[in-house]
Amino acid sequence: MKIFLITSLILLSTTTKAQSFIVDENDSTTITEYYNGQLWAYRQIGDYIVGMTNYEEKDSYGRYYQIAIYVKNLGNSSTTFAPDKITSELLTKHGDSIDLEVYTYDEYMKKVKKAQAWAMALYGVSAGLNSGMAGYSRSYTTTYHNGLPYSHVTTHYNPGVAAIARMNAQTQIMTLGKTMEDDRKAKEQGYLRITTIHPDESIIGYMNIKRKKGEKMTIYIPINDEVFSFDWNISKIKRKK
Repeated sequence: MKIFLITSLILLSTTTKAQSFIVDENDSTTITEYYNGQLWAYRQIGDYIVGMTNYEEKDSYGRYYQIAIYVKNLGNSSTTFAPDKITSELLTKHGDSIDLEVYTYDEYMKKVKKAQAWAMALYGVSAGLNSGMAGYSRSYTTTYHNGLPYSHVTTHYNPGVAAIARMNAQTQIMTLGKTMEDDRKAKEQGYLRITTIHPDESIIGYMNIKRKKGEKMTIYIPINDEVFSFDWNISKIKRKK
């Protein structure tokens, strides 16, 4: 298992804040280990091993609890893993239990594209205004009448300069669009989607959960007729050195 994780986790981004797993002393089905400073918890029920880690992640599109999940099929038949069935609940410091929003692949990518559309629109307006003004210049002259100076401002328009400015603005917008596309592709890699796990196969990936402050966070991961639950202490954040 450890060898697989070492090779697979290269695809997952490093993080700055990790949560601590709540260990139940009476639970003999769960083991824990550290990898690259992150605490992973694994639980085997029947023919399946499920492991996960939980940490905070902040990017240009928000701040989340990001969970990385590992699933191993030890059985003789295939199973369909549906990440959209994963749920999470939060225990607040007041003792209330609330549901947390677990973003599916489609929901998270929709959030990313919406944020990028706003950024592109604002940048386009700014670039358009700047290029529109680029062709204009002013000159100042001073004349004297009855010994008194008078200043005159003359506005000039150079269509060649304006055309170059528009081309530069279009190039910058295209470059920004390509950068945003590359960012979306990077975030698509590893984000969990519905997958068939064949016998002796395993998968690993991540999902984002809307961040809210609380004391304890529980993740429920259904596999076939079983639900793997993991409790995490989120009241104290451990900073990675």
